[in-house]
Amino acid sequence: MSSLSTVTAVLVTSYSGLALYKDYFSAESKHVDTITRPSHSAFSSTVYEDADSVWNILKSFSMLIVKEGKGSMHRLLAQALRHSQTEEDYRKHSRICLHAMQSMWTFRADESNTWKDAIQVLDHVKSVVSHVGSCGFDFKEDRLRAGRLSIEAGVYSAMALNAFIDAQQSFELAITLFESSKDCHQQALKTARAEGLHELGRVFRYQGKYDESEKSLTEALKIYETFNNSRDPATITKIADTLHELGVLEVKKHNLDSATRFLELSLDMRQRMDNPESSASHSAATLHQLAAIMVAMKPPHLAKAKYLLQEALGLSRQIGQRAATMKQLARVTIRQGLLDKAETYLEQALDLYMELYGENHKNHINIAAVKFQQGALARQREQWEQAGLHFSACLVIRRNVYAYAKPVGREDEENPTHLEVSCVLHEVARIAFAQSYFSQAVATLKVEKVILERLVETDDHHLEKIYQSRMINLTWLRKCAKETGDEELVAQFGNERSALKQQQHLQQQASCGGRNNSNDEDGQPLPNNTEAYASSRSLMQASMGCRLAARKLVLEQDRDGSKLASLNFALSHLSKELSSAPTDCSIKASAREFQDTVAKWKDKSNGIRQAPLLEACDVLR
Repeated sequence: MSSLSTVTAVLVTSYSGLALYKDYFSAESKHVDTITRPSHSAFSSTVYEDADSVWNILKSFSMLIVKEGKGSMHRLLAQALRHSQTEEDYRKHSRICLHAMQSMWTFRADESNTWKDAIQVLDHVKSVVSHVGSCGFDFKEDRLRAGRLSIEAGVYSAMALNAFIDAQQSFELAITLFESSKDCHQQALKTARAEGLHELGRVFRYQGKYDESEKSLTEALKIYETFNNSRDPATITKIADTLHELGVLEVKKHNLDSATRFLELSLDMRQRMDNPESSASHSAATLHQLAAIMVAMKPPHLAKAKYLLQEALGLSRQIGQRAATMKQLARVTIRQGLLDKAETYLEQALDLYMELYGENHKNHINIAAVKFQQGALARQREQWEQAGLHFSACLVIRRNVYAYAKPVGREDEENPTHLEVSCVLHEVARIAFAQSYFSQAVATLKVEKVILERLVETDDHHLEKIYQSRMINLTWLRKCAKETGDEELVAQFGNERSALKQQQHLQQQASCGGRNNSNDEDGQPLPNNTEAYASSRSLMQASMGCRLAARKLVLEQDRDGSKLASLNFALSHLSKELSSAPTDCSIKASAREFQDTVAKWKDKSNGIRQAPLLEACDVLR
């Protein structure tokens, strides 16, 4: 429909088109102006016949090719037609295409039966919307129509295709369209802009760009809150949705306390609405994330997490949401030792995802997550062959999904620079090691090693996790070298591990103020203040020792009082280290706060002291 309308409008109204084909259809051009007037979006009664006429003419000159019901225009003809238009023609034809795309775009995120058809027109929608900003649409309705189409195209790209970069570009284009409108201060455009910022924040989170995600979501929340005086249910729902996304972001950053606050506030807003049943699926998603927090806590609250997930499952109606809850239930039951139950949950989750995405989208990141868990479960049961198949399937999908993260200039490389790719490579190596395929294990671990070294330069949000992964990687490489009897490699990997550990210590030294930043008379840095570093290092060790003693006190039985005595001794040692630590040490305030909390609660009964002491241990960690 879009192609027919565009070809008709361009050829009939453009000067070049009239000059070239006036003998064929000059009498058929009389309706074009009426169908493209800004005030009238309906097509004339003969537009389809007009389009067929032009279509046949172009086919006769081989300017159009039709195959299997789809047509394509010769690129040189397309360029010539575009350049032959006046600005007025450009706006007219863009408007025709925009209306055509809106009528053809049937995608709905919560209706998976609409996903298959959407892929056929996705590129056309993106192409048409890309012209809106430059063709000078002055009508608010046109910009709203184009911007919302761009947002929906971005949602589809992220949700169904895992094309996160494409999705980001669609959202940013929509936001630009809303911001550049002369009516940008009207509520309709401000609301649409907030929706675009909300989705942009979500896709930034998918990419691991947490700072950008927080900025977008916070800006969206500020816009929504300016409308909150009306107490409009739709606005309240949007605020709750954005609070939910902020909570999910905090979960990813492992800020569990702030994540809980965001999610509980979101859940409370939905439950206070007049029609809570309409927001059941959103409430289920929030319960799901609260359960994830229960699992991430130290120690994890698995029973509470399982209860929240089962409650979420009762509210879930969407296929994808139910699959995600099943996947999380499997994670909980694995940690509870209920392996058969976990296997059932994973199989159900996989079936639901396959139903949702279909054969055309079976390489989806959510399916990869299930495959990873199935591999971990099989490894736990020592089913090596089965585990290898699951991890290999997961690796294929993640390589495809995160292809955008391949190093610049090395697009032919197989493995993107992404933490989730390195994680599955590590599991593949462990399976090879368990099967005594040591050479294969070493080769895979070396690939993981390269990815982790690149991540140090590109990922600022997971540095501690990357450091731990690098240490584990070198430990396993050394382990493999021992099995093959290669003493030279054993020494090499051991030395690399020691050097990495020393490098980490030096970075901690700098963060604790151990480095003397003054310069000598030649402007050169003075040597490190090793005394300050040693003092800061001692404070860290004393803090960790006290933390360990506090956890043992509340998590283990203390019939003879020995564990309380150990904690008192550790507190005394920590107090001495605090008094001697440099004032600019970055961990001193946290260590003192931990000491005060432990001193306050340690002599209470275990039922009273357990929760605050464990929380203090988590904060210190």
